[in-house]
Amino acid sequence: MKTNNNTNDIFSTIGKNLHTVRHSLKMTLEAVASQVDVTHPVLSKIENGRYNGLSLTLLIKLCDFYNITLAQILDIEGHQIFNYSQYINQPSGNHTLTNNVSDGYEQAIKALKEQIDYLKSQNQDLLDKILKVK
Repeated sequence: MKTNNNTNDIFSTIGKNLHTVRHSLKMTLEAVASQVDVTHPVLSKIENGRYNGLSLTLLIKLCDFYNITLAQILDIEGHQIFNYSQYINQPSGNHTLTNNVSDGYEQAIKALKEQIDYLKSQNQDLLDKILKVK
């Protein structure tokens, strides 16, 4: 299946966000995959943005499992900041907002840290349940 750059960016964003959530819960690929009825290689491809066959049904199943919304998993604000910082550093552009790429990186990192903190706080009950099972 051939995809354009925008589609690849979306799959990459979804994958990075799912990976972040899974790691914040300290869960393995195998554990999550078995809970949502996919193989762990498929889940790995999803998290790496390389599974272009990702269905909305499977994405909703993953969001339900992690107790997060589609809006949260599709949130690209942090990545938009990073991409914008790359755009403004192009020599062909005369951009007046900033010419310092490090500002863009700092903003992107801050946005991602805020998102991780939010996801951790939203999933504390799920994390407590998982830790009690072990």
